[in-house]
Amino acid sequence: MRSHVGRVRKENQDAFGFFPDIGLFMVADGLGGHEGGRQASALAVDVVRDNVAATDDEDLTPISDRAGLVSLGARRLLAAVVEANDRVRDAGHELARRGMGTTVAALLFDRLYGVVAVCHVGDSRVFRLRGGQLSQLTEDHTVVQQWVREGRIQPEEVAASPHRHMITQAVGTQESVRPDVRLERPMDGDVYVLTSDGVHDQISPDEMTAALNECRGDLEMACLRLIDLANARGGRDNSTVLLVRCAASATDDDTTVAS
Repeated sequence: MRSHVGRVRKENQDAFGFFPDIGLFMVADGLGGHEGGRQASALAVDVVRDNVAATDDEDLTPISDRAGLVSLGARRLLAAVVEANDRVRDAGHELARRGMGTTVAALLFDRLYGVVAVCHVGDSRVFRLRGGQLSQLTEDHTVVQQWVREGRIQPEEVAASPHRHMITQAVGTQESVRPDVRLERPMDGDVYVLTSDGVHDQISPDEMTAALNECRGDLEMACLRLIDLANARGGRDNSTVLLVRCAASATDDDTTVAS
């Protein structure tokens, strides 16, 4: 994982969480231009980690999807992000910092069910590299993405829109938050890619795919390559990349994580 302040900003308001002991990995991007962005992202990471680690699964109902995947971990992660929203919002009130908030993109490996739970709020993203092909697993909570869904603009118009950074929800900015959750069955060799918008706004999916493949499994080198490329494009925002590689044994229940 790597995080960089960029070439323009004076403060890095991104935060990341790397907690392989509980199978949790996340990126949080404090809202740029708002007071308390750095505190919001750091607090969100801490709250999600603490809640995931402390939650008793006996009190939860598993989440299932249309493909038949089931996960208690997904319920734990969802509850943790909702709790982070409350804590960041309360902190904003206590510090009198209007608009204090952060995006969140997180993975939780549920070894009991052999699945990965992907949860996000805002426009930080999660991708998956499988067989050399990159797939985006999250859909930005932004005005322009909503317009794409409604057919008001085409996907290729998003990058040039002056509204592309207007997010529709973030952790801490509203009384309630509606995180999106997705379940994935990991495969041996999968690489999950978590990025703040300082990376994916500057680097196209094709360029990201090429950089990851050229590093031939060296995740540290891949992180550096993506950060360097974002900065070479102007580094107009903080940039954070976290890569997680799956190494599975004969059974899904024995899935391990390397990064």
